[in-house]
Amino acid sequence: MKFLYFFIPAFLFSLNLSEILTHPKSYVRDFYLTEFMRETNNSVLAFKAYSSLYKVKLFKHTRLLSKFPEFKDIYRCINVKKEYLKEVDISCILNNGLSLGTISKLNKNDLKYLYNNLPPSKQKKAVKVFLNNDFSQIFKNRDLGYYFILNYPSKKIDQKINNFKIFEDKYFYLFVKSAVKNRLLKIKKSLNKLNYKKFNDKVKWWLFLNAMTLNNQKRAFKILQSIKNKTSKINFWLWKLSDNKKYLDNLLKNTRVNFYTLYAYEQAGKKFKNIKTDIIYNSVKKPVFNQNNPWDVLKFFATLNNTKNFFALAKKLDNYNSVALKAIVLDKAFHYKYNYFITPNIYNDKNVSFKAFVYAITRQESRFIPACVSRSYALGAMQIMPFLIRSYKGNVFKQFDYKENIRLGVKHLKWLFAKLHNPLMVAYAYNGGIGFVKRKVKPFFKYKGKYEPFLSMELVKYDESREYGKKVLANYVIYSHIFGDKNITLHKLLKK
Repeated sequence: MKFLYFFIPAFLFSLNLSEILTHPKSYVRDFYLTEFMRETNNSVLAFKAYSSLYKVKLFKHTRLLSKFPEFKDIYRCINVKKEYLKEVDISCILNNGLSLGTISKLNKNDLKYLYNNLPPSKQKKAVKVFLNNDFSQIFKNRDLGYYFILNYPSKKIDQKINNFKIFEDKYFYLFVKSAVKNRLLKIKKSLNKLNYKKFNDKVKWWLFLNAMTLNNQKRAFKILQSIKNKTSKINFWLWKLSDNKKYLDNLLKNTRVNFYTLYAYEQAGKKFKNIKTDIIYNSVKKPVFNQNNPWDVLKFFATLNNTKNFFALAKKLDNYNSVALKAIVLDKAFHYKYNYFITPNIYNDKNVSFKAFVYAITRQESRFIPACVSRSYALGAMQIMPFLIRSYKGNVFKQFDYKENIRLGVKHLKWLFAKLHNPLMVAYAYNGGIGFVKRKVKPFFKYKGKYEPFLSMELVKYDESREYGKKVLANYVIYSHIFGDKNITLHKLLKK
């Protein structure tokens, strides 16, 4: 979005690079360094900030540097376009600056240019494939095969494969997953002939989904039975495929609430136990960590990872300004025996259903910690991306305040509901974007069929969004009941 680079509100000119660099390397510091790069007009200071990053995001950070003429070519190398293909160093292509998607759109002259100038490499072999429009040999080479199926899972590469041995390494589950998610029918049919017993659980799971999408439920069930780690997801599908009560009982024995166990409890007509909504937070005047301070939140998680006495740490956090942190500590202290669904006073609405959904999203995004910063720099309790904050005329530096962050998050949720209506689709969109839902989810999502919508939910393309939707729905049901609306159930939500 180009306007982000030209429209810089006055309040942004407040960051001090020297002060930012006094803090330890982290995603929090990287967020502030990124904002500094966005605001400064000094190329030397911008590059100093770039050089000080904990984790460089090449596309994001070189784009910010590209506003300075001396760094323009760096960004063009990271993001090679066909318009300036012949102007960048050929090494850019070897470093994946030019995607297979872009290569597929090049004309013959550009393809010939690349082929003649690239040194021997998988990229050169890929260019030859497009130049000859012949994809028949790509799965004869391990590196080339992985390169294509992970970066260009187009129908063009779909073909019968007689031997997968060169791909059967620790990354094979990615191969299988890509074929299944992208509906490469010929490859899928080839995978369905594999001896599933020799693979690990991750590969087996995707071979199971592959069998399901090919309507081979008998094979799918056998694959599931062979999986060693019988999680709630595995028990759920064993139950759906066999209708055997022992798998339902396994789900009912699980004390940890999730999408699968909650659905099982509803099916059995039982109330899910071990839900904790209230925890004391009034015995400590000054907590050891303040959840409203991002640097304190960083220190909290570092301490949490190294502590042995969780109950002692929980006592030090017995204050309203650290109640979200305390809930996380108690989770560990009780070895996840209880399910903490705290209800801090962050939002109120006469529409109990919508209020419950706000709490469901916030719990999933941050566990109600107001000063959260994610690896992608999503901010606050509702983890809103800076570009979205700006589009709503918000202040990125005020997002560690519940009131401001929830206001913008609620505004965005209402907009998503107006477009999508369905809570599950809204959850997917909140995580992956509305464009992702419209292009990659809704067109392939089924509600009718013996195993729907569950199978469609397992096939959502983005890994994070796939699990996110399930978790938010479970949270939504639980918070609806906490706030007094017991009519909301997974069974009802999953009927279109």
